[in-house]
Amino acid sequence: MAIELDEKDEAILQSLEIDSRKGTQAIADSLSLPRVTVHDRIRRLKEKGVIKRFTIQRDPRVVGLELRAFIFIRCERGQVDRRDVAEQLIALPFCIRVSIITGDWDLLVEVVASSMDTLGDAILDQLSKVPGVSGTQTMVSFYEFEGSASSFR
Repeated sequence: MAIELDEKDEAILQSLEIDSRKGTQAIADSLSLPRVTVHDRIRRLKEKGVIKRFTIQRDPRVVGLELRAFIFIRCERGQVDRRDVAEQLIALPFCIRVSIITGDWDLLVEVVASSMDTLGDAILDQLSKVPGVSGTQTMVSFYEFEGSASSFR
């Protein structure tokens, strides 16, 4: 069952998405709400599972991982559980997201690398050797744009 979020909840979530380090008082001040109200709402949002965790978002480019790519993966039919393959893939140091998908492919993996050569080596030496992987197709990303689906209903 979906959780109903009002305007105050949405504003608090948006503030935390911009800066998860922002304190309760700073959020309250920026939204003209009492600190206790913000504190209680954040606690409730955590308890209901709307907020899974507070985290950071690394910028791979700053540490030399200039290349981002998406790899479609086909798993061996009837031989493996795609969840097991996904867990093995996400453990690889260059994989940042693995999704089990529908359609012609079984998995979609987001990866980062410092160069095409490094990416090629990672795919050939590590990714393609994960048990259950039977085929791949790689697409390199030129640019990324981020948004928030928080107001999409």
